[in-house]
Amino acid sequence: MIKTRTLLAAIAALAVAVSNVHAQQANADSTPPGVGPALLGLSAEQLGTLTVGDLVKVAERISISRQEARYVQRARVASRFLPGAGQFMTGDSLGGALFLGGDIALAAGTLIGAYLLLPANVQFSSTNYLDDPITSIRSRWEANSISSYLPSFAVCLGGMILKHVLGHFASVEAAKNARKNIAEGKVTFTPNFDFLGQPGIGFGMHY
Repeated sequence: MIKTRTLLAAIAALAVAVSNVHAQQANADSTPPGVGPALLGLSAEQLGTLTVGDLVKVAERISISRQEARYVQRARVASRFLPGAGQFMTGDSLGGALFLGGDIALAAGTLIGAYLLLPANVQFSSTNYLDDPITSIRSRWEANSISSYLPSFAVCLGGMILKHVLGHFASVEAAKNARKNIAEGKVTFTPNFDFLGQPGIGFGMHY
């Protein structure tokens, strides 16, 4: 016998499905991630003739498809902010170590390069930041012109740009690994209709 919450999810799925089919016809990019693949081959007219059992199957397909999309998205975002994190999440330890090592090396190189390009009077060899008075430290920084700090700022800016590039490639690879895991069956999902779980996710599904 079909549980009440599963039936409610199926009905909600039908409503979402119909609106998304029309959205696909108007704008192919407007359908939420994971919903389009789940409803592949179903037109608005076909959706209107589905039985309750068919609705449940559609809701289950949408649930699984959306969970897969969220899995890929989590891996992508993780590596975007911390290169290598998405690789570790998807089981690619070697790739994760390489991207994470590259990120650490880039951060360290940026900091060291920026420090070495600072004016000599504000480097640690000339200024004791633990014991010198704050007024003395500030006067040393203010004694230099803005142009004397530009090389250090340029290194910091270059480091930020390179980190963005590294994060981009890491996120692309992490998403590719996640999709590969799904295609090869290394990661699987089951339909989930927990209305009491996480509100706002989408007709009671959580991931």
